[in-house]
Amino acid sequence: MKTLNAKIRSLILGTILSIMATTPAIAASTSGTTNVTVTVSEFIVLHYYSAVSLNFATPDSEALNEGQSSKDVSWNGNSSGGSELAEANLMNAALELEGSKTTVTLSNVWAVRGFSKNGNAKVEVNVPAGKAVMSNEGSEISISNVKVGDNSSTGSSITTKLNGITRNNATFGNIEMELDFSKTSRSGLHTGGQYTITATTI
Repeated sequence: MKTLNAKIRSLILGTILSIMATTPAIAASTSGTTNVTVTVSEFIVLHYYSAVSLNFATPDSEALNEGQSSKDVSWNGNSSGGSELAEANLMNAALELEGSKTTVTLSNVWAVRGFSKNGNAKVEVNVPAGKAVMSNEGSEISISNVKVGDNSSTGSSITTKLNGITRNNATFGNIEMELDFSKTSRSGLHTGGQYTITATTI
């Protein structure tokens, strides 16, 4: 009887051990959460041209017929009477300026990109001292009223958006200036003018 009981106990114990060996163990598991932060420094990139050459279109030369004039001439060669040409009665040529100035807009000659506290930058332009006049042997062209623009605002100083650091998100802008030809008497290259663009994170 003891032998039978021992065999039964041995059989039961083997069955239990067999079941335990084929039953997968329950895995232990725990997890933790990590907070991630990134600090980005203020950073700005200014793209600009170090030289810009303005090549004005060549106008057609003209001969304007101002009509007829009848003069009284003395035997010593002096003439008098009749109509005379004056500024007020000159015909308009194909090329005419209102006054002596023309406003020139240079499209997309600067760009900015980067990071700032509020996502904006200040862009300003000025003409350095002594650099407002371009000259050629006594002939002069003067620069004045220089402005920056970004297609939203224009002025000597503007606030514009910084759209991050990638090139495809850069903000592009223009330069506007008045050129005064009142002291211009020669064709050809006039040199010596400058403007300075400054971009600052804000």
